[in-house]
Amino acid sequence: MSLPVSHPTREVLIDAALTLFANEGYRGTTIRKIEEAAGLSPGAGGMYRHFRSKEDLLLAAVDRYRADVASFVKRVPELMRLGDVRAELLVAAKLSREFNERNDALLRVLILEQQAIPQKAKRHFEEAWERGYRLYASWLEQRLGPKSGVDIEAAAIQLFGALTQYQVQAETFSRPPLGVEPDRYIVAWADHWTAFIAAARR
Repeated sequence: MSLPVSHPTREVLIDAALTLFANEGYRGTTIRKIEEAAGLSPGAGGMYRHFRSKEDLLLAAVDRYRADVASFVKRVPELMRLGDVRAELLVAAKLSREFNERNDALLRVLILEQQAIPQKAKRHFEEAWERGYRLYASWLEQRLGPKSGVDIEAAAIQLFGALTQYQVQAETFSRPPLGVEPDRYIVAWADHWTAFIAAARR
């Protein structure tokens, strides 16, 4: 039987495995390497006290991510009720950046290792992203109103996806795209969407 998610060794195994998956690939990472990186005796089977397999470990990482998404979706709307579109966007960007930094290794694994990771992990990851898109779609709909003529869902994908894609690229290549630092990017992103919403309201 698997131990609770909060068990320290279980969490260490997840973190160690994600770092290895991100750096060496899902297929190229062995159980022995995971155990060694987690501070367990390599080859002694310590990982199997917590996970049935490497796939089970990855699914646990995705479940942890989904729980983080659920928490994010629950608390963000309240924090974004400022009455000023640009200020709300800057708050959203800050929270999204913190979220992506917490989950950077898993994001890189699931995006870069599409052909290697189990289908179940991909489905769960996709479901989590859908919640993010719906959150931004709801926010956009409230700010634009029912008669804006904007394709809310398509716009929400662009709004949310632009933040995540920037973070993924910066982490994947160890430098920001075109040398544009995060603070500069976030300000430009917020200004763009503030202008878009203002124009759509007219």
